[in-house]
Amino acid sequence: MTATTVEEHFQRIPYLPPSDGRAEMHSGLSRHYPILHGNLVAPVGYSRDIGVVMAHPASNFLSHFLLDGFAEAGIPIMGMNTRYSANEAALIMERAAEDLGAGVRWMKEELGFSKVVLLGFSGGGSLSAFYQSEAECPSITRTPAGDPVELGRTPQVPADGLMLVGAHAGRAHVLRHWIDPSVVDELNPSLTDPGLDLYAPDRVFPMERDRLAHYRAAQTARIERIDAWALEQLEHMQRTGDADRAFVVHRTVADPRFLDLSLDPSDRVPGSMYGDPRNANTAAGGLARFCTVRSWLSTWSSNRTAADAIRNLPNVQVPAVVMCLMGDQAAFPSESRAMHAALPPESELIEMPELNHYLVDQPTGVDAVVTRLRRWLVEQHLMEPQETGAPVW
Repeated sequence: MTATTVEEHFQRIPYLPPSDGRAEMHSGLSRHYPILHGNLVAPVGYSRDIGVVMAHPASNFLSHFLLDGFAEAGIPIMGMNTRYSANEAALIMERAAEDLGAGVRWMKEELGFSKVVLLGFSGGGSLSAFYQSEAECPSITRTPAGDPVELGRTPQVPADGLMLVGAHAGRAHVLRHWIDPSVVDELNPSLTDPGLDLYAPDRVFPMERDRLAHYRAAQTARIERIDAWALEQLEHMQRTGDADRAFVVHRTVADPRFLDLSLDPSDRVPGSMYGDPRNANTAAGGLARFCTVRSWLSTWSSNRTAADAIRNLPNVQVPAVVMCLMGDQAAFPSESRAMHAALPPESELIEMPELNHYLVDQPTGVDAVVTRLRRWLVEQHLMEPQETGAPVW
């Protein structure tokens, strides 16, 4: 297909804002006119037999690089944003899942698609797994901070299939492996333990296994210290009536796998999805850099979050596939394999050689991903082999 055969259809999707009176976003427009934005990219005269939805907890997916590829392959796809796009510091995963559910419902009830399949890319993978788990087996009625949510109270519309691509098992999983354990004082990131500094000039790779075990234990200990502080602050807020408390998590891009290619072997090259991990470790855009007490507990705490694909995926009974990009510097093969193992045995694991997280400088990457996923959709009887789309109008 050529670019002229694909059209974009902007969508305005209403969502239900929280009723607790807390201002979790600066924008008055967003507070008073709660609308999510979606971009349906589809071939001209597209069929409504199947549609795909993709979202990320906080990133803008309205122009995701996979949208045109799916549409040119004859598959309508909507990239959408949650309410936390450009507002990641306040991210509550339970409400982000509600937003994704609004998108699934919109595709089925407003746009008339017979089947809707979730595409969870990167951090959208755990979001999609979390939503589908709740749509099939509802259980979540409160956030980890105790705030009520509609996710498990109001019936959600389950998707008809789940595709996880370049996905990790959850933001808390990622942070647990990426956080820099050398930080001694959360208020003074320059005060560090040199023995735990991944980027010390004398650090040798591959890491000795005892040193690696010590490093991983120190990462977990730092997460637990922040957890304990956040719970103390939550108790204080409950006493005082304060809405939330913002804070900074310094140094969060320090996974040994960035430098030690013997760990979690794959086709990747040294580095991180940000480029030089040493620079990213202290940069403003680093992982989980700006948080609040409530968002930390919901999103980043491996001990508190409910958005954990390893725990969520056993509830998913629709057809599911996990696609691992073997050159990925952010989502590693061990997590893809763990997510696949958590799914029913008829699910599929696909490992794509050499492809990196964003398919950067890989001009055939999008076609390779879309072609393989289209084949899977046909194999699962979610679409017809030669389905090109009956006219809509």
